[in-house]
Amino acid sequence: MWFKIRLTIYGITAIAGIIWPFYFILQFINLVRNGNIQGSFIDIGNAFFDDAWITPTSGFISADTAILLVAIFVFYAAEGKRLKLSLWGIYFPLTFIISLAFSFGGFMFMRELAINKELNETD
Repeated sequence: MWFKIRLTIYGITAIAGIIWPFYFILQFINLVRNGNIQGSFIDIGNAFFDDAWITPTSGFISADTAILLVAIFVFYAAEGKRLKLSLWGIYFPLTFIISLAFSFGGFMFMRELAINKELNETD
């Protein structure tokens, strides 16, 4: 029972980790389209990342997330190797291509499946 609850939570966080962050990406894209943010592709990219640090609040969230990334990446490697997860390294690029919430939720979902499989094989 707890296995299914955890799988559901991890699955929902992975899906939400695509939807909610991309809602804000689309808002940023609309700012560029409407001319509120102008310049070359590099200027626009710089504006995107600079905005993550523009206020103390956004800076706090960005710093917290950056430090959290280090711990999560160590966790991906340690747990991926320990559980012999196939393609555990894919979660590193997925963090930057999609979002941390997606990659972490997805990793935890696959980890839970592997742990449950391991437990069922030893029974």
